[in-house]
Amino acid sequence: MTTNLLVTATPPTPNGELHLGHLSGPYLSGDVFARHQTQLGVNVAYLSGIDDNQSYTESRAVLDGTTAEETADRYGALIERAWTETGVAFDVVGHPRRLPLHRKLTRDIFTALYERGDIVARVKPLPYCVPCDRWAYEAYVAGACPHCGTKSGGNACEVCGRPNDCGNLADPHCTICGEPCEPRDCERLYLPLERHRRALEEFWHTADMNGHLTALCRSLADGGLPEIAVSHPADWGIEVPVQGFTEQRIYVWFEMAAGYLAAADELGDWRDWWSGDGRVVQFFGYDNGLFHAVLFPAIFSAWDPAVKLPVAFVSNEFYRLDGLKISTSRRHAIWILDALKTVPADHLRLYLCWDRPTAAQSSFTREEFDSFLHGDLLPRWHGWLTALAGRAETAAAGAEQQDPGPRDRPAGRLRTRTRRLLELVDEAYALPDFSPRTAIQLLDVLVREAAEAGEDADHIADEPGLREEFAQRVAAQLSAAAALAVGLHPVAPAMAQQLWAGLQLPGDVAEVRWAQALEGISVPAKIADLGGVCSLFAPR
Repeated sequence: MTTNLLVTATPPTPNGELHLGHLSGPYLSGDVFARHQTQLGVNVAYLSGIDDNQSYTESRAVLDGTTAEETADRYGALIERAWTETGVAFDVVGHPRRLPLHRKLTRDIFTALYERGDIVARVKPLPYCVPCDRWAYEAYVAGACPHCGTKSGGNACEVCGRPNDCGNLADPHCTICGEPCEPRDCERLYLPLERHRRALEEFWHTADMNGHLTALCRSLADGGLPEIAVSHPADWGIEVPVQGFTEQRIYVWFEMAAGYLAAADELGDWRDWWSGDGRVVQFFGYDNGLFHAVLFPAIFSAWDPAVKLPVAFVSNEFYRLDGLKISTSRRHAIWILDALKTVPADHLRLYLCWDRPTAAQSSFTREEFDSFLHGDLLPRWHGWLTALAGRAETAAAGAEQQDPGPRDRPAGRLRTRTRRLLELVDEAYALPDFSPRTAIQLLDVLVREAAEAGEDADHIADEPGLREEFAQRVAAQLSAAAALAVGLHPVAPAMAQQLWAGLQLPGDVAEVRWAQALEGISVPAKIADLGGVCSLFAPR
């Protein structure tokens, strides 16, 4: 029986367009991982959604003078277009307002946990904006984080990752009018996490996660697991199915747990992916770590122990722009759709995989982007492919004059080295040490070594008695070029296909299994002008 692998990336909030910071995080990384798992023959599905019901969607609408529905639809469409144009290939994009199961599962899970006593009522202070006549929670309030002191929105701090209750923010003020908020008692529904400590600690012991996320889980446990407000006095979102609270809305991060299940149901039955032999790997930014590593596992384990919790989390840090935090509100961002007007999608993918903020924040600058791609990597790759096409033409012209001879030892060494490098690339794309940057480094080593082998072979190209030996060496280099195409596909699929077609190889490189590449791919002796055909490899 084939084991299903579900890969998820956090649904983005449709309160703005997708920018480089978004793409450098879970969306591109999850796409790379899912593509490689497919190459390995795994039955994998890649899933995300559009987080329509976020309070940030509604607050954006308030500021723009439009409706939350219009804002969600407008930016949701732009986000999906950016994914499509950058080659991020989701099998399912869940839309809360379009999937009836999303609302039903959310309310069913909420009701079940309330009836079991896992969700309880609490009266606590909540900021209120008098000028706006609005409860100020999540997107509507900002202040100083009670844990780290940095500026934070309501409910969770992006910097330290810890939750707040909005009412315990220092100097709370309204994000709409800017005026200070006053505390007022408000009865809401809460999910006390402490009662789920045992289940959470058992889960943290088995799930693969990086050091930053591990430290967050440990610090939360050591300080006493918090109570998370799972309802808010609001108009936008899914109604609370509990008597006395029907005017409130379910916290969108509680909703997202059910949303992952509902979106997976679009693949068939969600249980095929979230239970039994199914495996789940989730990609997200560190600022969403609390929800994926703490809140969702508590919800799932309390609701239905048959739900299979993720085997691994792949989280990233913030990506900055010119050293400063990317900000939608301050317009300090490079929007993906704008970037694609001048930069090929695969060039963005290559660089963002290289510069991905894995364990520490990194920063995009146009100078470093141009230097890495057009001053270093692409000139080397394009130069090798151009020279290789010439060598292949020379080898093909002299092949008929020679009798087949024994396999040349330098050619054999290059084939062996190509296989070993591909094995290392496979490890770089895999868990637990998922690193697209390492994969690119190894592919660059492959190019360097194949180019060096080609330069060495040039010395025997014009020797009549060594033409067969030269042809064998060129064949090994062509096989290395095919390996480059297969290895490059997860990161830069259009470039990989362009190279594959230039080598006169049939079909789509996406359909080539990794094992085939390890065995070595034979390339026809007569190929196209690689330097001319593979335009995406050419420096700009």
